[in-house]
Amino acid sequence: MNQRLSAWLLLGAFLLWPLTAQGQETNSSTTRRTILNTPSFQAEDPSEISRRTGPSVSVRELSIPERARNAFTKGLDRLTKNDPAGSLVHLQRAASEFPNFYEAYYAMGVAHLSLGHQEEAERAFQQSIDASGGRYAGPHFGLSVLLCHQQKFTEAEPIIRKALELAPSFGPGYFTLAWALFGLNRLDEAEENAHEALMRNPTLAPAHLLLADIYNCRSDFSAALVELDAYLRLAPDGALSDQACRFREFLKDKIARSTLILEAARAKPWPYPLIRLTKCGRSA
Repeated sequence: MNQRLSAWLLLGAFLLWPLTAQGQETNSSTTRRTILNTPSFQAEDPSEISRRTGPSVSVRELSIPERARNAFTKGLDRLTKNDPAGSLVHLQRAASEFPNFYEAYYAMGVAHLSLGHQEEAERAFQQSIDASGGRYAGPHFGLSVLLCHQQKFTEAEPIIRKALELAPSFGPGYFTLAWALFGLNRLDEAEENAHEALMRNPTLAPAHLLLADIYNCRSDFSAALVELDAYLRLAPDGALSDQACRFREFLKDKIARSTLILEAARAKPWPYPLIRLTKCGRSA
């Protein structure tokens, strides 16, 4: 495994989640209805919320033209059916009908990212951030994933932290933060956030791969094997399952060879005085 965990692997489990899932809290406020009965990831001014019988609806949501809502719904349907190219025409129409439709720009970023259009994805995520005044978490998440994929970990860290301020319950966000921290070689912090991601979302299989990488860097091969087994249980046919299997066999072989070396060392004294070894510290 290397540090470039595939951004495309996250699309189903992560980037589409804000557009389709239920139950997300944003900025410590309770989940509220948006145009598709989804969490908005938006920290809105309470004065803009119109109360009525049933779910609350923001003034902004009521101002979205019906044609824009319909186009967004069609685009999201194509996107969730693994037709990102087909989704773009509808999402672009939604944004043209309602220029501040930050959810549509975010979905366009997801579509472009799934097509490998990195520049277009970055531009769409930034448009979503601008249209929402930086108060919508989705594009912050998307942009940070893109930057991690590009190994721009220093740039990604503050963006994902901003996203988590807006949506502190979003488990995959902690995975992305862990990914950035791993890329910055801050292994303890990366491990902590990967576990936080799994605590909030126990089925987030990529977090186990990241933990396997962390433990491998520490030469804790047994712990890495545990994480690889956990990943393969959750995603036996996942995008990185073949690579995980090869990595697992590599570690098993490494552990076996280490065991043989230890057994040989017990049978034969180490021929070099430890006092002369200076690799891990100064000799006395």
